Amino acid sequence: MMKQDEIEITLIIPVYDEEENIVDLFVEIDKKIEHPHKALVIYDHDGDTTLKNKDDLVNKYPNIRFVKNKFGSGVINAFKTGFQMADTEYIVPIMADLSDMPETVNKMYDKIKEGYDLVVASRYVAGGAKVGGPVIKYILSRIANLSLHYLTGIPTHDMTNAFIMYRKHVIDGIEITSTGGFEITMEIMAKSYLQGYNITEVPTINRDRKAGKSQFKLLAWILKYLYWHFYLLRKTAMKSLMGYYKSNDK
Repeated sequence: MMKQDEIEITLIIPVYDEEENIVDLFVEIDKKIEHPHKALVIYDHDGDTTLKNKDDLVNKYPNIRFVKNKFGSGVINAFKTGFQMADTEYIVPIMADLSDMPETVNKMYDKIKEGYDLVVASRYVAGGAKVGGPVIKYILSRIANLSLHYLTGIPTHDMTNAFIMYRKHVIDGIEITSTGGFEITMEIMAKSYLQGYNITEVPTINRDRKAGKSQFKLLAWILKYLYWHFYLLRKTAMKSLMGYYKSNDK
């Protein structure tokens, strides 16, 4: 059994009725993540079907802990619960629907050990891909991410992917104000970039969910995504203007 002080990575896994996927997810994690890790499975309510597998999974994988959402319900509060409870140097949210590939964690770990603060698993670089899912979601994501990369200079092509390895002190130093869902990823990355943290990316393949129903609410969340999109554009433009005026004052 791993000693607690050997574990550097906490996986944060938000779930909502993932009974059909959660066992397969941990089979993949156990086989493919090479580094000592623990997992926090965050659920909203006691009737969540994911919990049907709780005892079997905990008995088989002692590094798993099931935790009830401390801040109410929804994916954003699941993230906040996991971020607060994680006690390791590195934190990685990973989706329970088998869309994220656990082996990418090994590449992210190698990169963060080079001194980076955030390592993004990117679908939109060489070696990465998005497989399946709604075409409109892919198109909107692609446009948003390309525009942010080229207009702001942020060193990732994929600001809308939640599959990221963070140093814990980065998360602890950011006040999260998002209230919707997965736009929390854009908020954290935008604020990290503006605060000067080192960001890089590695390729990943993102798959459509294997079973169950997606909780991703594109129409409900699109305005929240746009808020952080224009937040970063505005802040980087202001920063560039201030730099310009300072250089011309000399």
